[in-house]
Amino acid sequence: MKKALIISMISLVLILPTLHAQDCDGQRYLEPIFGDVEVEYGISYGEAPQPNFLNPNATQELTLDFYEPEGDTLSARPLIIWAFGGSFVFGSSLSPDLVDLSTRFSELGYVNASINYRLSTDLIWDNETLNAYSAVKKAMQDMKASVRFFYKDAQGDNEFRVDTTRIYVGGVSAGAIAAVHLAYLDDLSEVPDIILDDILNEGGLEGQSGNPGYSSDVQAVINLSGGILDTAWIQPFDEPIVSLHGNEDGTVPYGDEMITTLGVNLPFNGSATIAERMDELQINHSFYTFWGEGHTPFVFDGDYMDTTFWQVRDFLYDVNCTASSYAGTLENGLSGKLFPNPSLGLSEIQYPITLPNDVLLLGYDISGREVSIDYEIMGSSIILDGNGLAQGVYFLELRNEQGIRYWQGKWMLR
Repeated sequence: MKKALIISMISLVLILPTLHAQDCDGQRYLEPIFGDVEVEYGISYGEAPQPNFLNPNATQELTLDFYEPEGDTLSARPLIIWAFGGSFVFGSSLSPDLVDLSTRFSELGYVNASINYRLSTDLIWDNETLNAYSAVKKAMQDMKASVRFFYKDAQGDNEFRVDTTRIYVGGVSAGAIAAVHLAYLDDLSEVPDIILDDILNEGGLEGQSGNPGYSSDVQAVINLSGGILDTAWIQPFDEPIVSLHGNEDGTVPYGDEMITTLGVNLPFNGSATIAERMDELQINHSFYTFWGEGHTPFVFDGDYMDTTFWQVRDFLYDVNCTASSYAGTLENGLSGKLFPNPSLGLSEIQYPITLPNDVLLLGYDISGREVSIDYEIMGSSIILDGNGLAQGVYFLELRNEQGIRYWQGKWMLR
């Protein structure tokens, strides 16, 4: 073993079952334990280029509405960032469906941010492929800036008391497309050539919408009638996702079809195809189909909105409180499980077979720097001690001296 923990076996048996988040008590995040929700409107989170016919140098202030449970004293709270739908040409943070969802999840104990992002009204009269890609790019870059806004606050005044190891992004229709691309389009080599120069000229995938230098990393995605341009961008150990979609959706395809909104003709992958990719890679996900329904049925039907809320609630509770990080199938055809994750310091990797003595645990921080992690191998388990590490996301890998990889995943420390 690389490093032995100075802790007795008896202590491990007593401690490991209690390592789940202290705020996950079986009521918070599942039941509406807060009766009132406070909302602060129009908070500026950035500014971005938004040229128009009269002013090619025009910019747009980017704002969000922040929802929090009244009287909540928790010092670090999970955050959901929402983006509205509207084909990237209309809509706002006050969209009734987002107000409803932000309020409901705040009553459970989350904090929520409903954001405004740059619209692309030129799509109405110019639906060329480049403009369609540009619309997704602008919304994604603005959403990234909103994520960075909360990382910046957490490292500064901490006004919003957000736990940055538990930030989730989601949206409806166009807003869901922005959230999905934020999570999975994370390498410039994946960017289609038609939009690459445009992205490079506007600060790369991170964009120039505000709060540079801070992370835009998120831990899960909420996809309500959205999708992704290319499922190949989803890679092993990527973020878990919950998706809901009508199988008769004529606006955003349910599966692998053409998107034709506003006359745009673009190959697209909806929620069903995303679910297939998640199954292939063994990434934690949830997929619910509104059978026989079209686009965003939950916007118009209260029963469907209840279903949407319950599906997302249950999935997020698993990610937020009892989530395990499952590896994809590796060289030996097996996979392991990490729990609790997120962790307050101690976690365990459970593997289906006894691990050989020459297995090493490698750890890297979010910037790719190798970090030293104390651990002990105990048969088919590895006990991790992160008490000497800073809060954040770490990438772990188990491999032997010959380079055979046994397990790989993300470890979130609070």
